[in-house]
Amino acid sequence: MKILFPTDFSENAELAAEFAVDIAKRTNGSLVVFHGYQVPHSESSLSTSLLQKMKEIAQHNMQDFEKKVLATSGVEYKTHIRIGKPIGLAKELSVQHNMDLIVLGTKGASGLEKILIGSNAASIIQNTDIPVLVIPPESKVKEFRSIVLATDMDLRQKERPLLRLKAFAKIYGAKINILQFQNEKGSKEGSRDFVEKHLGDVPHSYSILAQKEDLDKAILDYCQTKNADLVSAITKRYGFFEGLFRTSLTSKLAYHTSIPMLALHEPK
Repeated sequence: MKILFPTDFSENAELAAEFAVDIAKRTNGSLVVFHGYQVPHSESSLSTSLLQKMKEIAQHNMQDFEKKVLATSGVEYKTHIRIGKPIGLAKELSVQHNMDLIVLGTKGASGLEKILIGSNAASIIQNTDIPVLVIPPESKVKEFRSIVLATDMDLRQKERPLLRLKAFAKIYGAKINILQFQNEKGSKEGSRDFVEKHLGDVPHSYSILAQKEDLDKAILDYCQTKNADLVSAITKRYGFFEGLFRTSLTSKLAYHTSIPMLALHEPK
C-alpha cells in the first residue's frame, strides 16, 4: 500500500507516523512524506534570503523527523518539502504518486468539532478521492480488530467505499460492524443483501437503527458495544459526514479523540 503522510513535525504527527509505518509494514508498502510551508505574504514581497531561510528550516526539521521516525523504520519512503498549503499539496501528491491512503494526525484535545471542522484534516478529507485515516492524540498503535462503519446512505450505491473498507479490514483480519441509519421515508433493507454479497468472507455484522436526533450518542454507544478500534464514515457534501461532525457535538463525542477514524469517499 502506498501511503501519503503530511507532517508538521509535531508530536501528533510523530504519533500518526507510527500508524503509517505500521500499515506500510503490514502491506509491504511505502511512504511519501511531505511538509508544506507557507509564506506570510506573497513571495514577491519577501527577500530571497528569507525564503531560503524558511526552506532551510523546513529541510532541517524534515531531517530530524527522518532520524526520529523514518530512518530506522525499515520502510521505503520518500520526502518532499514544498511551499504551499497541505490541502493542495495532499491532493497533488496523491494523484502524482497514485497513493492508496492518506494518514494524518490531528491537533488539540477539545473534541472532534475543534479538531476537524475548519482544519487541515477536514479540508484534506473533502478535497481528496482516496481514503484518509485520521489519528487523534493519545491513540495507540495496535491492530484494528473491530471496525464500525456508521452511515445513513443506501450502500447499494456505495460499492467502491465498501470495497475499500473491506480491503482495509483484511490487513488486520478485522470484523466490520455496519451501523445503518434510516429515516421514515424509506427502508434500506436492500443494503443488507448488497453488504452480504460484497463483504464475502470478511467477518461482519449489520444493524439498522431509526434516524434520530442524538445520532452522535447512538454511534458512540454502538462503538462501545462493539469494542471498536476504528470508526469509519462515507463522506458526501452536506450529508451524513458533516452531520456527524457538526459544531453541536455533545461532550461525549469527544471520546472519539481516542479512536482513529477512516474517511471513505463517494465516487464522483
